[in-house]
Amino acid sequence: MGTFIRLACAVALVLTLCGPGMSLAATKTAPSRTPAGLAYVVRYDGELASETLDLLKQVSKAESLIQSPPDSLLLLERRAEEDKANFAKVFQSDGYFAATIAASIDQAATPAVLTYAIVPGPRFTLRRVTLDPPGADLPGPAALGLTVPSPFAAKAVVEAEAKITEILHRQGHPYAKVAERRVTADFADHDVAVAWVIDAGPRATFGPARFSGLTSVKETYLAGLVPWAEGQPYDVDLVTRLRKKLVSLDLFTLVTAEPAPEPEPDGRVPILVTVAERKHRTIKGGVDYKTDEGPGANLSWEHRNLFGGGEKLSVAASASAIEQFGEASFEKPDCITPKELFKAKVRVADENKKAYQGQNAQATGTIRRQFTESFSAAAGLGYRASRIEKDQSRPWEDDKRYGFVFVPVEAGYDTRNDVLDPQKGLQATGSLAPYWGTLAGGPNFVRPEFSLANYFKLADKPGLVLATRVIGGANIGTDRDNVSPDLRYYAGGSGSIRGYPYQTVGPLRGNTPVGGGSVLTFSTELRLRVTELIGIVPFLDGGTAFETALPPYNQPILLGAGLGVRVYTPVGPVRLDVATPVTPRKDIDDIAQFYFSIGQSF
Repeated sequence: MGTFIRLACAVALVLTLCGPGMSLAATKTAPSRTPAGLAYVVRYDGELASETLDLLKQVSKAESLIQSPPDSLLLLERRAEEDKANFAKVFQSDGYFAATIAASIDQAATPAVLTYAIVPGPRFTLRRVTLDPPGADLPGPAALGLTVPSPFAAKAVVEAEAKITEILHRQGHPYAKVAERRVTADFADHDVAVAWVIDAGPRATFGPARFSGLTSVKETYLAGLVPWAEGQPYDVDLVTRLRKKLVSLDLFTLVTAEPAPEPEPDGRVPILVTVAERKHRTIKGGVDYKTDEGPGANLSWEHRNLFGGGEKLSVAASASAIEQFGEASFEKPDCITPKELFKAKVRVADENKKAYQGQNAQATGTIRRQFTESFSAAAGLGYRASRIEKDQSRPWEDDKRYGFVFVPVEAGYDTRNDVLDPQKGLQATGSLAPYWGTLAGGPNFVRPEFSLANYFKLADKPGLVLATRVIGGANIGTDRDNVSPDLRYYAGGSGSIRGYPYQTVGPLRGNTPVGGGSVLTFSTELRLRVTELIGIVPFLDGGTAFETALPPYNQPILLGAGLGVRVYTPVGPVRLDVATPVTPRKDIDDIAQFYFSIGQSF
């Protein structure tokens, strides 16, 4: 399959590598006349790999028009001549420059038989690669991904040509280009030489970024995002970084960033940034269903450019049988420097869960610094107030109030290629938050938490991704029962261990969840994309909530297994999962749990 894909990609590319003189002559049969509407079949004679044969059939005009018989033998011969030229390019693209293709037509047969006699011949070897004029800035074959000697492949040569300009653009040559390419085949030695003539252009330094297309977004805000200083050596990677940053703001439908056609007299190159603003307000809604939680719905509204500087105001609400909440958040970029983001968030919830029933409200303010494209860290201040109307496992604690001041410190590392449907990359977060009780008898403790998810693409066709995740946390410094039930740890359900009822994996009093002092869960999914629309996901989840914050632990690890279906849409995959407990517990676990929502499980 790999050879077939490589050949398919190379057919179009060889058009620029091989001149018209490379086509080979064929033997023709020329009967005097033929009836109109000449039906025919196509046969191939020669030792051909199945992938090569499939590709020849794809590029064959005789094959594609076989249901439209030609009116004469001459027209069928024309189809064969076009096929011979296309077949020669197929073989040349993979280094078979001496391939011979002959076509013959047996008109006496019914239907007529068009036969291609094919001899691929020897595969030529890439023996020499040169770049002219020689210079210190020009890369060698290894830097271009070419091995000398090695079997010739047109696709590798064209990819190497693209790398030449990419490397020069990184080395301060914004106007570098390939002026000429020469591919020479030696039929005596079956060797190929590739030579490029390079116009590197002058070395240059960065000039200013000049923005066009802005209507409501302030240019001063965007100027602060420019990752280079004027006078710094030109590097195309910095231009790419700016373009990606602007795209990530969700403020524009179009973003281009290119060097000006000519440098300034002082050698500096202005970067021309063209944008088209999108609508800055969005309303979103969604529904979900979980066997243990029932149906749910959510609605949100956001404004991504409140004052013209990328400020974001978001309001969201969600309701289900076990929880109703509303929250609002405000984000201010450039709060100190262009690398700092201020975020304030308020959340109010009414919860009716297996472990407890009550209300809580929380407000936080954090400042996050983006140290690199992937790594960021934040610190802030928060307050949380809770009223537990019913503590299902400790009824003598009913109608109890809790209050905490906390200082969250966190770090994150994210290299995922897609937020809604990642196929490769890593997402890691870690946080540490000291909590101080503000009401009489309130406990003090430290709450560390972490999450690590990895996505590894095993195959492109069909799309196959191995996704894994592990989550952990603990309340260290106080007894589990001193912590409010809504801050204890629970496991089981859609977000942790599928197959088990919500909150039931961990310490229980009877069949009632008590909550734990710590938690550890893990998940593994094999995401197979069967078609562009449908995917199949077998998965395994596991873990538990532990009674104590630190070892030794006495709760067993429980496993849940299942199978999911994904329907891929422009807004992300629609998810339907069915899971069953591997070790079901009597009078607690059902045979299966169902989960329906939008987006991957993690």
